[in-house]
Amino acid sequence: MAKEQMHPEQFGALLHRIMMETGSSQKKLEILFSAKGYYNANQVSSMLNAFAIPSDKVRAMQIMEPRLCRMTCDQAREIIASASVHNDKLILLDCIKRALVDCQSRVGVEYILSAFTYEGDKMRAMSILNTVRSDVADAVPAGGHQGYAALGGLYTQARPLVPQLYGSIAQQVLTIPGQGKIEIPPQAEPGVVPSFYTGHPSYAYPPDKSYQEVRGYPGTQGVEPFTFQTGYPAGGPPLGYHGGAPAPTGFPGLSPTGY
Repeated sequence: MAKEQMHPEQFGALLHRIMMETGSSQKKLEILFSAKGYYNANQVSSMLNAFAIPSDKVRAMQIMEPRLCRMTCDQAREIIASASVHNDKLILLDCIKRALVDCQSRVGVEYILSAFTYEGDKMRAMSILNTVRSDVADAVPAGGHQGYAALGGLYTQARPLVPQLYGSIAQQVLTIPGQGKIEIPPQAEPGVVPSFYTGHPSYAYPPDKSYQEVRGYPGTQGVEPFTFQTGYPAGGPPLGYHGGAPAPTGFPGLSPTGY
C-alpha cells in the first residue's frame, strides 16, 4: 500500500509550530513525535533544516524513518545534504535506504555517492546501499524450486529428462535484465471470459504440456481408440442379416452369425 504524503497546509502548520518553539530542542522533537502523517523527500529535508543541533537532526530523522514515502536517490541527496557532520550523513542514509526506489541502478548510486565528500564515506555509503540490494535476478535458475529429500536427495519441479525447468541456459541468459531484446510481458487474450471457479486453470493462456508429451516413452501415450468396422457397405444392397449401417448388426467380432 502506497503512503500518501502529508497535506502541504498541515505540514506547513507543523513546521511553523516547531520553528516557533525556541525554549527547548527536546520540545521540538516531542512535537514531531506526536505528529501524524507521512513525509516525502522535500518535507523531510525542510523538517531537518528546522533543527539547529546536529544530534537533533539525527533523532528527528529516526522519528520520521517509519513514515517516509517512496523517493528517488536524487531526492534523497537533498536529505543527506541537510546534515553538516559527515558521520551523520551516513546515519541519515541508513534511515532512508529502505524508501529508495532506484538505489539498485547505476545512476541512483551515483546520486547518493555525490552527497559525500571523502572517499572513505563513499565506500561506507556503498556498503549501506548493498544491504538493500538484491541480485537474485542476475542468477540463472536451474530446475526450479528445490526441496530437501531423504538421504541427501532433492525434490525438484523439473520433470524427468528436462533438467532445466525454465528453458535452456542460453535462453535464460537472454531474459536477464539488460540482456537480450526487450520483450513485452505476456498478456491474456482479450475477450476471453475467465473461469467461474478460481481453482480452475485460466482459459486465456495455452495449456501446459502433459507429462506424457514431455517424456515421450513408448506406452505412455495410452491406448488409441479402436472401432471395429467391416468393409461393408460396398457394392450391392445389404443382404441377409446385414443392415444399412457402416457395421453389421450385433457383435460381428464375437458371434460368427452377427446376431
